[in-house]
Amino acid sequence: MRGLDKGQECEVKFITDPKPVETEHGSKFDIQVLLLSHPHESYSSLKKEGKRLVWRTNCHVVRVTVTDLFINNDEEFIKDWYTNTWTISCKEDGNIWIES
Repeated sequence: MRGLDKGQECEVKFITDPKPVETEHGSKFDIQVLLLSHPHESYSSLKKEGKRLVWRTNCHVVRVTVTDLFINNDEEFIKDWYTNTWTISCKEDGNIWIES
């Protein structure tokens, strides 16, 4: 999935939990998503049912918060992770945030 610029957001449904991967740029996480909306022009013809993609990230919220919730087996969060539609936002300071 393409990255977001500051002030942009996209909508996804999460298909998998974060999986650690090693890249030439260090440790990151891969998450399979169903992309429902994205501001980048390459997704302008995105179909209503979305497009399955991989979100590769090392953002703090995934690296720390989300992985901790999975490690601690937070049942309510895990249920929401797989059933809810989530908004991924790139804040003006460049930080990534997710909310349902």
